[in-house]
Parts: sequence; C-alpha cells; structure tokens
Amino acid sequence: MSELVQIDGAPRPKADPKVVAGIAMNLVLVCAVSAIVLGGVYVGTERYQREARLAGERAAVSGMLALGADAQVTEVRQYLDPAKREVRYLAKQYGDESAPTRTLVFGLDGSLREAEAAPAGAAEPTGLEELGRLFVAKQGGALAGFVLEGESRGYKNRIRFFVALDSSLAVLGVRVLEHEEDPGLGAEIATPVFRAQFTGRTPDEIAALGVTRDPMPEDWHAALAAYASSTGGEAPADWRSLLERERTKPIYAVTGATISSRALTRGVKGTVDHFRRRWALLAPRLEGEGASR
Repeated sequence: MSELVQIDGAPRPKADPKVVAGIAMNLVLVCAVSAIVLGGVYVGTERYQREARLAGERAAVSGMLALGADAQVTEVRQYLDPAKREVRYLAKQYGDESAPTRTLVFGLDGSLREAEAAPAGAAEPTGLEELGRLFVAKQGGALAGFVLEGESRGYKNRIRFFVALDSSLAVLGVRVLEHEEDPGLGAEIATPVFRAQFTGRTPDEIAALGVTRDPMPEDWHAALAAYASSTGGEAPADWRSLLERERTKPIYAVTGATISSRALTRGVKGTVDHFRRRWALLAPRLEGEGASR
C-alpha cells in the first residue's frame, strides 16, 4: 500500500494516539450527554402523553354514555393465554391507581378457573395476547352502559375505536380513536355522519351487518347529520323514524373507501359479538355490575 501524502506531496504525519483517544472520548461524551437528554425528554413527555390519553379516554367514556359526575366506571383488561387456553380479566376502578384489582380467569369452555383480589399496584400479566378493554359504568347504583375498546386492520394500518352500548346492549355510538387512513377517503370513517350509522342497532342487527357501495339515501344522510350535530336530549324525529327503515340495512360505505368502511364495520361487529359472550360470564362475578345477557 502506498504511503499517504498531503496535498503538497509531503509525507502525512502519523496520528498522535493521545489526540485520537481525546477525539474518541469527546464523541463518547457527546453521545452520552445526548442520550441522557433525549431519555429525560422522553420520560417527561411520555408521562404527559399518557395522562393526556387517559383524560381523553375518560372524556370519551363519559360522553358516549352521558355519565354524570357521580358515575362509577370499572375498567376490565382482557388477556388471552393460548398455551393454557384461558382468558384472564383484570377489573378495577377506572383511573384509580390505588384501587385493588380483581382477577377472573375463564377457560375457553367458559369454566371459571380463578377468582381473586390483588392489592393495588399489582403487576400486569406479561407474555399474553391483549384482547382490549371494556368499561362498565354505573350511575346512581344502576347499570348505565358499557364502552368497548376494539381494533381492526384498515387499508393502511390499524383502526382503534370505542363502541358504547346501553344496558340492553344496543349501540349508543362509535368513536374512532386512532387511524392512518387516507385523508378525504378512508379517514371519512371517523366522521360523525358515518359513525352514526351504527347507532340504535341491536346486537342481533349488528351481527348481521354488512357494507354496501350503493349511495346513501339523501334523507338518511340528512337525518344522520342532524343526529350527529345534536347535543343531547331527544334525538331528531327524522332520525328516529328513518332508523326503523334502515336498521336492517347495511352500512353505506364511504365513496372510494370501501376497504376502510368494511374494516370499521367488521371491527364493530366482532367487538360487540365477543362482548356479548364475555359479559354472560363476567356479569355474575363483578359484584352486581349488571345482569347476564
């Protein structure tokens, strides 16, 4: 290998090991300081993001069920253990980190395998498949309804959503929490008018629900828009009357976004169906949260 030379042709001086070591130490120091700063920023912002997400979820649960300030909400986390062929449920008062956690474990055949209470701060299960959460709300001692967390694969990525049910398990509303669908196309599934198509349907009607590419009737679109813009109280008369006509008909897909429309519809159907079967097992065990259905 030829000897390295400088631009003027003179031999290149050998590097001083102390200088090289100093440069390397400086680089290591800069990287370490940068890592500490970035780590601190992440820890600080991650806590605020978690708190903001929790506040948003609380507002969604309360708003979808029209809960008052004295409402009690139980959060139930669900996990699947495929190896043991069982589902584990962890129930506690929503948003209260000091509340104890109640654990219920059922086999896939519906048999109760475990029921115990754990102290506050107990570790979450690891290595299990998360099945989403559900929220059971009581108002004035009576069952007020449920909010179910669901997820479905959309055109680009996952769609995460909430489905609210009343005490008879009819749909009160659907809210899209996260999605990455295309703006102006698949993203339209998050609009109030599209989501309102699910409202008022019974569990059996949801189970039979399909999606059509036919254009939405203008009177139904107007009624959905009026319902979506209402701020509580009595639903618009047009919406109530047209719901009877439409409740057994399919969901009208967003134009140019049939995949996204089907993804959310499929997710809502699966989430409601799974809950119906789970609640039949959970209801008698959650200290009178409601009746088995």
